[in-house]
Amino acid sequence: MIVFVLFWGGVYLYLRTRAASPDRFSEYRQWIERSLADMFFNVSGRQISRAILLITVFSAITGFLIPGKVSQVDNKLSIERAINDNHQEEYAQAVLHLDGLRAMESPIVHNELGVAYIGLRNYSQAESELQEAVRLLPPYGKAHQNLAELYMLTGRFSEASFAEVRAREAHQFNVSEEQLYNLSGAMTDQLGVRVFLAALFALGAYNLPRAGIAFLQWRRRKKFDDQLADGLTMIANGLRAGLSLVQAMEMVVREAKPPLSQEFEIVLKEHQLGSSLGDALKHLAQRLPGNDTRIMVNATLILLESGGNLPERFDTLAKTMHERKRVQQKIKTMTAEGETQAWILAALPLVLAVLLNYLNHDVFRLMYTTVLGWMLIVLIILMEAVGLYLMLKVVKVKI
Repeated sequence: MIVFVLFWGGVYLYLRTRAASPDRFSEYRQWIERSLADMFFNVSGRQISRAILLITVFSAITGFLIPGKVSQVDNKLSIERAINDNHQEEYAQAVLHLDGLRAMESPIVHNELGVAYIGLRNYSQAESELQEAVRLLPPYGKAHQNLAELYMLTGRFSEASFAEVRAREAHQFNVSEEQLYNLSGAMTDQLGVRVFLAALFALGAYNLPRAGIAFLQWRRRKKFDDQLADGLTMIANGLRAGLSLVQAMEMVVREAKPPLSQEFEIVLKEHQLGSSLGDALKHLAQRLPGNDTRIMVNATLILLESGGNLPERFDTLAKTMHERKRVQQKIKTMTAEGETQAWILAALPLVLAVLLNYLNHDVFRLMYTTVLGWMLIVLIILMEAVGLYLMLKVVKVKI
């Protein structure tokens, strides 16, 4: 029910937002559509709008449900610690682990509390807890058995005998772990944390296309730079064979692989539609603003204006780019140790958090079960990202 409400609530908010500021959303959608079209992805505006809506609503629902799942894992860990404490006869510690869970309708919680109170000789409280466990899950044989032992300790032999019979009968039934733990909580639990995470996840999902497009553009530029030297060599060979510069570019369009062939095809189409070859190459440098592309475009413009040996110049550019990549690879190898140290330093706080959660779980659990804790986690993630970025920037060498 809550998922249904959240979904249609998200749809309503989306429509209200779109109605209130159609220009802003329309500009965002058109920018996405235009950016994808520049990379030869044909996606309609309607598909983009639906995708943004779906990922935003799905992320909001995910953020709303995460605290409940985290609490379930945390509560199960507390119960297992209490079981271990009871086995080691550390009954006070077991009560401490389960004290915050006694309000839950979990049979195993009340059973373990009953065992702990028996060990502490608080028989009245133990009886209350064990009876609650039996009430919540009648075929819970272990709770009946513990109740029989309690009655024997207090001299109530007839009741102990009856509990023994109930225990033997209960052992005939199969009890699932889900019934035993019963950790599912209400959707209103930790409402502040849920709303905060839902809003945070929805905001991140709404802006996710920006990061996705930036990654696709970076990958396309990198692939183009890797292919450019071979493309220049192909142009130089075509010029030596007697082709014009335009014909040599057409050969690149036919023989090379995307994105090199696609970008040179755009250059040729602009030239055929009336633009000068120099202007078309300038537009190429604007679409793919890499150092190699800029050097190639500037060199070609100079040669077109002043003349010169085009095949030799293109061969020189190709050799320079190959040598530059070789030096970059060597530098990357030399700085690999620094990058590894940066990643290790960034991972240390996460390892420390896991250790603190294991060593002092009752205190550290407040980090991921309270609103303030979740806000601190977000702040820590941001600081980790900034620190990692600065460390990698220090060891990175540009040539």
